[in-house]
Amino acid sequence: QVILGLKGRFEVLLVDDGSSDATAQVAKKHGCLVVRNKVNRGLGTGISKGYRLAVRGGYDIAITLDADGQHDPKFLIPMLEQLKRGADIVVASRYHPKSERIGVPFDRDLLNISVTAQIRALTGWKITDALTGFWMMRRPCFRFALKHNRLKRYGSCLEQLIKFWYLAKPRPKLVEIPHPAIYDNHGTLSLLTRTYSNSNREHRVERFGTHALHVVEVIADVNKAGHADAVEREIKKRRRG
Repeated sequence: QVILGLKGRFEVLLVDDGSSDATAQVAKKHGCLVVRNKVNRGLGTGISKGYRLAVRGGYDIAITLDADGQHDPKFLIPMLEQLKRGADIVVASRYHPKSERIGVPFDRDLLNISVTAQIRALTGWKITDALTGFWMMRRPCFRFALKHNRLKRYGSCLEQLIKFWYLAKPRPKLVEIPHPAIYDNHGTLSLLTRTYSNSNREHRVERFGTHALHVVEVIADVNKAGHADAVEREIKKRRRG
C-alpha cells in the first residue's frame, strides 16, 4: 500500500531472508523484484546481500526494516522527505522524544539506553536509538556499508554507525525521525507478528553481552584500519564531558 501510494517512477528490489509467510508472494503481486533465501541466513548476511544487489542493479536508495511488525512502512514517506532535504542516511528512532510508546518492556528500554550510550561515547552521533533496524540511505552509503560490514547476524546497525563515523570520507549526514516503539498490538498499530513476554526475558537479556561484543569487534576493525588514535580522542571527549 505504501509503495503504491508513492509518486514517480521507481523499481523495488526486495530481499526475503527465508521468511515462512507470504512475504515473497505479496511483494511479487505488487510488482516488486524478489530475491529469496531458501533458509534464514541472518540479519547481517541478508542486509549485505541486499546492498550487493542494489549496487549491481544501479539502485539509488537502500532500505532496511524489521519484518516482525515493529516498523511501520508508512514512515518511508517522511524518511524519503529527509533524503530530499539533504540527508544521506535516515533512521527511524523508537526512542525519539516524540516517539509513541506501546507496551515497551523494561529490559528493552534498558538495552537501548545501554547500547546507545556506548555508541554516543564512541562516536559523535547524537542518536536516540542505536538498535533500530529501520534505515534508509543513499547509494554512496550502502556501497560503503557493503565494503565494510562484517557481522553476519545481529549488530549490523551498530557496525554501520561506528564505521560510518570513523571510516567514511566524507562522513555522511545522518538524521533521525520519530517512530513508535511498538511492542504490543494496539489499535491501528496492530502490526506485530510476535509478542514479548516474561517467558523469554532471560533470552532477551543475553543481548546486553552480545551487543557489547559486537561493539568491541567493530572497534577492533576500526583500530586495524589505522584509527585507534581517533577512537581514543572520542573516548577522551566523553570523559571530559
